[in-house]
Amino acid sequence: MKWNLLLLLIITTLTSQPSFSTNKQLGIPIVNQFSATVYGAGSQNWSITQNEDGFIYIANNFGLLEFNGVNWKVHTMNKGNNNLLSVLAIGEKIFVGGQHEFGYFQRNKKHELKYHSLLQFIDQGDTFDEIWNIYKGKNDKEIVFCSHRKIYKYDGQKVQSITPPENIHYSFYVNDDFLSSSPSLGLLSWNNMRILPQYKGIELLKGHMVRSIINFPNGQLLALSHDGVLLMNKGKGFEPWATSTWKTFERDKINDAILLKDNTIAVGTQNNGVYILDENGEVKLHINKKSGLSDMTIYNIFQDHSENLWIAHRNGLSYLELHSPFSLINEKVGIEGGGYSATYFNNLLYLGTSNGVFQYDPKGHFKEPFYQKMNIGHTYNLTVLNNQLFQGQHEGFYSLKGNHNQLISSHKGAWNVVYIPSVDAYIQGSYDGIYIHRIHNNEWVSQKLEGFNESSRLIQLDNENNIWMSHGFKGVYKLKVDFERNEISKVDFYGKEKGFYTNVLINLFKVNDELVFCGENGVFIYNAEKDVFEPHTLYNKLLGKERISSLVNDQEGNVYFIQKNKVGLLYDTKSKNPYVERQLFERINKYISDDLESIIVIDHSNVLITAKEGFIRFNPRFKQVVHNQIPLSVTSFSSSNGIDLINETSLSDMDHQITYNFNDVSFSYACPFFDGLEYNTYQTFLEGFDKLPKDWSTTSTITYTNLKEGDYTFKVKAKNIYGEISKVQEIHFSILPPWYRSTLAYFFYLLASCLIIYLVTRISKIRYSKKWLSIVGQKEQQIVDQDGTIKQLIHEKHHQEIDFKNKELALSAFHLSQRNALMTSIKAELIKVSTATNDVKTSKEIHQLAIRINKEIDDEKDWARFKDHFNLIHSDFFEYFKEHYPELTTQELKICAYIKMNMSTKDIANALNLSVRGIETSRYRIRKKLNLEKGENLLDFIAQVETTLESST
Repeated sequence: MKWNLLLLLIITTLTSQPSFSTNKQLGIPIVNQFSATVYGAGSQNWSITQNEDGFIYIANNFGLLEFNGVNWKVHTMNKGNNNLLSVLAIGEKIFVGGQHEFGYFQRNKKHELKYHSLLQFIDQGDTFDEIWNIYKGKNDKEIVFCSHRKIYKYDGQKVQSITPPENIHYSFYVNDDFLSSSPSLGLLSWNNMRILPQYKGIELLKGHMVRSIINFPNGQLLALSHDGVLLMNKGKGFEPWATSTWKTFERDKINDAILLKDNTIAVGTQNNGVYILDENGEVKLHINKKSGLSDMTIYNIFQDHSENLWIAHRNGLSYLELHSPFSLINEKVGIEGGGYSATYFNNLLYLGTSNGVFQYDPKGHFKEPFYQKMNIGHTYNLTVLNNQLFQGQHEGFYSLKGNHNQLISSHKGAWNVVYIPSVDAYIQGSYDGIYIHRIHNNEWVSQKLEGFNESSRLIQLDNENNIWMSHGFKGVYKLKVDFERNEISKVDFYGKEKGFYTNVLINLFKVNDELVFCGENGVFIYNAEKDVFEPHTLYNKLLGKERISSLVNDQEGNVYFIQKNKVGLLYDTKSKNPYVERQLFERINKYISDDLESIIVIDHSNVLITAKEGFIRFNPRFKQVVHNQIPLSVTSFSSSNGIDLINETSLSDMDHQITYNFNDVSFSYACPFFDGLEYNTYQTFLEGFDKLPKDWSTTSTITYTNLKEGDYTFKVKAKNIYGEISKVQEIHFSILPPWYRSTLAYFFYLLASCLIIYLVTRISKIRYSKKWLSIVGQKEQQIVDQDGTIKQLIHEKHHQEIDFKNKELALSAFHLSQRNALMTSIKAELIKVSTATNDVKTSKEIHQLAIRINKEIDDEKDWARFKDHFNLIHSDFFEYFKEHYPELTTQELKICAYIKMNMSTKDIANALNLSVRGIETSRYRIRKKLNLEKGENLLDFIAQVETTLESST
């Protein structure tokens, strides 16, 4: 049992990948350059600071330069000379100093930075040259401005002027005291005109101009002079420190130095960029213009909240991503060509590129360049097997020993190599097939495996020593090797008919001891029982089906991949909750190679990704600065009508009221997180308008047009490249309704509506009344008209009845006259007969008959009957004539009645048994008795009499 454990330990030791730990850099940090044309100000930048919101402020020779992560802006002092030399952000104020000027910038109600000069608080005769340094005093309210001649303390109310006890150069405020570079003493410690007990060893600084003093947390002080003298005070006085760098800095000249948060020291020089010193003062890293800085001359170094470096140059700005999981290994550190392979062997790092093999000692002393070239040749692969380092390159297959390489095989195109322990042989893929290499009598013996001639770039062994090979343009092959005959005994081809989506672009990798095949439609795994390829459940689920060009696992089983030329990392593949990280690598995707790209896991802290130029180093153990919330600010809020623009007066929590004619609103926002700042993304949501938050986007502005009246809340949050999310920023505002939809307008609308309703009601009532009256009048008129019509009809009917009765009376009178005439005629005939007859009896009887007839034609009786009938029709007719014209005889009254009945003269004559002439004579006498004029008509007069009688009744 013990032997088994010992054997397992030995095997583990031999087969495990070596690792190294080092404070040295494998590469250089990513550097971002900002030229004057980019930030739009002067070329010279003297000092840098950062406020609580994360904004960067730079003392520029054109004024105060501001960068919020999205936009650059210059703020001036509105003076002829806006050259600033120093800057310090404390709270809401940005304190600045320049040539005979100092003061502070602060935002007004319009969110604009406005300058407030403090010269008004000093005597007019108090002169000084430039303010080179600004320090925070005992508290946030106390600010110390340092010039070569004067020191000024500002407490928020007044300025105190302090004159140094002797001539000085640069001053530093340390532990409430001043340390100044003194030409006579070297370093002067003083406070308010009083020289303090001096430190020991300061005489070493005589004749040297101190440009920086670093105050360590443990109380130690480090003084750095312009010409490279470094003195450390550990409590017993100043002593020389890091003397190995003095010659370097004597040549390059120190302008600035700061203590970084990892206790290393960044030194900015006049002539050769930035040096990073470790805790012992040894150079750990050197970055200059050749390494990517904007300029060789450094005026100031500032470490921001993310622990990266902002560098102020004589010409431009640089941003050094010093605290980042990524660094670049390229020609700036001695690597030439595009990266292809890498490995760690015998405490040395080997990198293979298109130009050869390069070697680096991570534990050695710093030197430039980092990497030393070993040999030339397009190197495809570096592999460590059995404590040997093999190199596969275009010219052949080599074994590397020390600084020399030994040729194993000169066959062109050595792609890669695997070791088969059971036969103690090395299988190597090449342009024209597969080769087998063995060591015999300390010599390499190489032979091509016959029976297969395809280019074999990717080969792997399975558990049965079968060789799997994928050809980029043909498909996958499984090769059975006869090691005794050194030939391929069997070749099985796998393409579309065996489960792949297509035969081309299939890559083969061994990941976590599993052979996986990455094709055009996802990741596949071989099913030996069915002899087909099937989709890989885990990888396809997590990574999708887009082609993967590189796949490798680390020591923890996490899987790195390159998919669509983008790097990703699959964590915890063996757990129940694996997840994919892609966003972190967005920062370096633009660098990675597009030719046989691959990822090489060196150890727990070093993963190399092949790049177009060299390699990208990724540190999985990198610890990002923990931010409670990454910074985010709404930098502007404006409303417009498409032409005019109104900047809202404040970005505070107060509600903004916007008139309706300015209902187009725009927001600008910025996340001043500068590590991979181009990959900062934002998500917005306008409550009251949007139904869902918008997708994450790198766009830092948004506009909403034609918003309706109402209350709105704009919400925005940011996410950096590490997936950290900011606190939600909110802006509350209201779109006021247009004047015609305002509350006052609605009041007037209500008032007008009430008035209109009242007027309409009143008018309707009046109109209704008038209409009612009109209708009533019409009805009454209709009734009157109907009454008149009825009366007229009655009258007409009456007249018709009268006419009818008159006709009847006339007819009756006519019949009566006819009867009387007949009776008279008969009576006359009877009398004649009676007279003529001789018979007395007969004569007597005839005479009696004549008497009876005579009685029948008695006029008085007929008249009385006629009169009664006439009075029924024409009441009071006879009485009227008797009353007014008593001279009229009965005969004449009869004639008047007949005239009333509209009977002709002839008819009247017949009715009265008179002649026509007799009737006419009677009419004449009647006219005279009625007093009628000559022209008056007797019929009209008699008709008028009846009308008079009708109206009187």
